[in-house]
Amino acid sequence: GERVLYALRLKIFAQLQRLGLDYYERELTGRIMTRMTTDVDALSTFLQTGLVTAFVSVVTFFGIMAALLVLDVQLALVVFATLPPLIIATFFFRRASVKAYELARERVSLVNADLQESVAGLRIVQAFRREPDGARRFAERSDSYRGARIRGQWLISVYFPFVQLLSSVAAAAVLITGAGRVEAATLTTGALVAYLLYIDLFFAPVQQLSQVFDGYQQATVSLGRIQELLREPTSTGSADEPREVGSLRGDIAFEDVRFAYGADEEALTGIDLTIPAGQTVAFVGETGAGKSTLVKLVARFYDPTSGRVTADGMDLRALDLTSYRHRLGVVPQEAYLFPGTVRDAIAYGRPDATDAEVEAAARAVGAHEMIATLDGGYLHEVAERGRNLSAGQRQLIALARAELVDPDVLLLDEATAALDLATEAQVNQATDRLAGRRTTLVVAHRLTTAARADRVVVMDHGRVVEDGTHDELLARDGRYAELWRTFVGQSEPEEPVGATR
Repeated sequence: GERVLYALRLKIFAQLQRLGLDYYERELTGRIMTRMTTDVDALSTFLQTGLVTAFVSVVTFFGIMAALLVLDVQLALVVFATLPPLIIATFFFRRASVKAYELARERVSLVNADLQESVAGLRIVQAFRREPDGARRFAERSDSYRGARIRGQWLISVYFPFVQLLSSVAAAAVLITGAGRVEAATLTTGALVAYLLYIDLFFAPVQQLSQVFDGYQQATVSLGRIQELLREPTSTGSADEPREVGSLRGDIAFEDVRFAYGADEEALTGIDLTIPAGQTVAFVGETGAGKSTLVKLVARFYDPTSGRVTADGMDLRALDLTSYRHRLGVVPQEAYLFPGTVRDAIAYGRPDATDAEVEAAARAVGAHEMIATLDGGYLHEVAERGRNLSAGQRQLIALARAELVDPDVLLLDEATAALDLATEAQVNQATDRLAGRRTTLVVAHRLTTAARADRVVVMDHGRVVEDGTHDELLARDGRYAELWRTFVGQSEPEEPVGATR
């Protein structure tokens, strides 16, 4: 049983790693965790105890049934007359209990999801003094789960005594029938007593099976939910014969690309865009314009609804996803760091990297000096999500992490959006070092970042409305010039607006 559960956990984890981001955007984290915890635990209980009990009970049941037939066929038929109502009761119990257990599993998923969200957002909960509301909501969901569990227990409290009732009815019927035959001298008293003892042995495994059946029902529901997860198709599946990627020149192209998140309005509409190898392109526009979506398509976190995205003329869907992503360097707006040391964080994309290679990557993006100030330097312990480091420190480490994998294409998704101006300047310098010799796509929140790029693409409502250099777009006095005037009216740029690498 433990070996089966071990293999199942690995299979669930592997499936969770394969699924596209769209799955995680529509599923609550707590519901996903329930598959790996509560549902697997239900299977564990049945496999470790119920399965053996069920096997022994079934063998005992049929063995006693054979003994009853050998001893006396007429009395055996009296006993077997109780089996039809038992089968009918079992059928209705199974149908009702499946619904009850499915409801209970669904509600415990909501309880787990609420717990996860409350812990993750505890700072906001405390800041807005919503602890009583959170406790009330959690109590309501827990009470809903309790109600579903009580429904299942109520069914058990009816079904099990009914099985015991049938046992007593069978014994009474055999006693009445047997007494008449003893009086008629067609059955001995000893045989009747033996038969009554066999009836107890006949229904004992039935009662044990009834108890096992409860665990079986819960395990069946859990297994169904796990199978549902395992059958979930990934939105970024591999081609039948995926093409391995050794290296990329870095030519990226969008060919009549359209994309929508689920049934929502299209986020991208008819994008035609070519990015030559080695060029740094900044995508600008208002929130929701489709900038980050373009970068996500290049990373193949999603596939276009129609059209295609190519790298070096090859459709991304025809490439082996793992080898393709090995050629990418991705730095998101909020750098996620796993617990471990700073060295582990930098070497995440290349766990086999030497200490010298890790340090060289940090030096290449200007992160070495910052790391040297940490307690323990490269052996400084990083807390969960890197919360013991500042946003700028996390971002520099994320840039070093990208540098270490030596990507052919670099994707920067608003990497400086959450930073103050001084830290932004430091991260921008690191970004310039990292992007200097690679095709780089930058989602620019601050237009000083866009001004430093080789080319600026202006997005609006999922379309490309302007495309050119910073100076060219200012001279056109169009949408980009309007955004620039708004930006410089809010803050002064730190560098000459025409500065380029």
